Amino acid sequence: MLEMVISEQLAEIDFEAKDKEEVIKLLSGKMDKMGYVEAGFEEAVLAREREYPTGLPTKIPVALCHVEAEYVNRTALAIATLKKPVEFHNMGDPKMVLPVEIVFLLTIVDPKEQVIYLRKMMEIFKDGTLLKMKDAQSKKEIVSILYNYFIEAEERNKDGKKKI
Repeated sequence: MLEMVISEQLAEIDFEAKDKEEVIKLLSGKMDKMGYVEAGFEEAVLAREREYPTGLPTKIPVALCHVEAEYVNRTALAIATLKKPVEFHNMGDPKMVLPVEIVFLLTIVDPKEQVIYLRKMMEIFKDGTLLKMKDAQSKKEIVSILYNYFIEAEERNKDGKKKI
C-alpha cells in the first residue's frame, strides 16, 4: 500500500494569493516546516513550474505542482483552495493560461512511484471530488475529503473493481 501524508498542517482554505508563486511558496513553506523537504525545494518547484507548467483544465481548474525526489524527505500532499483564481499555464498547452482555483503540491520520495501517485491525483479530477474540495469550509473538511477519496480508491483497487 502506498503511503502519503495528508494533514491539516499542509492545507489552506480560501487563500488569497496575488499569483502562482505566492501559492507555491505558501505550500512549500508548509512542507518545509514539517520537515518533508530539503533546502532548495521551493526554488526547484518554481523553476519546474516555469519550464513544465502544471495547470490542468479540469471542471474546476487545478495545478498539480511537483518536483524531482532529490528535494523530498516524505511523500505528502499539500493543498490550497483559492479565494480568487490565479493564473497557471496549461500542462498540455503551455501557451494557454488557466484560472486555477485549487493548487496541489505533491512530494514523492520514490521516483518509481511518481506515475502511480500522479494517476491517483488525476482520478480525483474526474469526479465530483474537486467541487467538494472547493466548497470545503475548513482544513479538517478538505483533509477528510482527500483521505476518504484515497481510502475508497484503495478499497476499489483491492476489490479489483477499478485500478488506479
